Amino acid sequence: MIDARQLLTDLQKLLRRLEPDIRSHCESNLDIAARLRGEYDKAKSASRTAQAYELWREEYITQVAVAWILGCVFVRFLEDNRLIDTAWLAGPNDRLQLARDQHTLYFQRYPSHSDREYLEHVFREVADIPSMRELLDGVHNPISKLAPTGDGATELLEFWQKVDPSTGALKHDFSDPEWGNCSRPYDC
Repeated sequence: MIDARQLLTDLQKLLRRLEPDIRSHCESNLDIAARLRGEYDKAKSASRTAQAYELWREEYITQVAVAWILGCVFVRFLEDNRLIDTAWLAGPNDRLQLARDQHTLYFQRYPSHSDREYLEHVFREVADIPSMRELLDGVHNPISKLAPTGDGATELLEFWQKVDPSTGALKHDFSDPEWGNCSRPYDC
């Protein structure tokens, strides 16, 4: 079961590390920077913002970082409670190794990709579930608009796979015993 306070504390730290990673990815890629400036110009023209570009961009980067983190939270909840068959990020007991195996299989197929593309793949797969579509699709979620670097995505993935050395269990386990009372996951 999840320790909500510890999770929040750890996610806040993760957010503070992910924001500069996304910012650097934006600043180092001229296409991304131009696209982001275009989003700002549209928002400004439509009177959705009165902020200066720099302030707007910082808030947007925070929204994107939060979206990537929450996307992983949703996936982990589904994984840990066996509401999806495939373990992509982690999971208690044998699910962690299954997720690592999925990661390995993905990179055997796409050796030039980074963990960013892997997480994008995971989000697309999970978005095929009707209840997850609007949470993870490219229309409603800023995940598809801006992303961390490959290294930032690796840090995100490692966060979810972190094991508590004193117990050997995942540091963050979203398992909920109430979900185990269902004969079919979608009936819960």
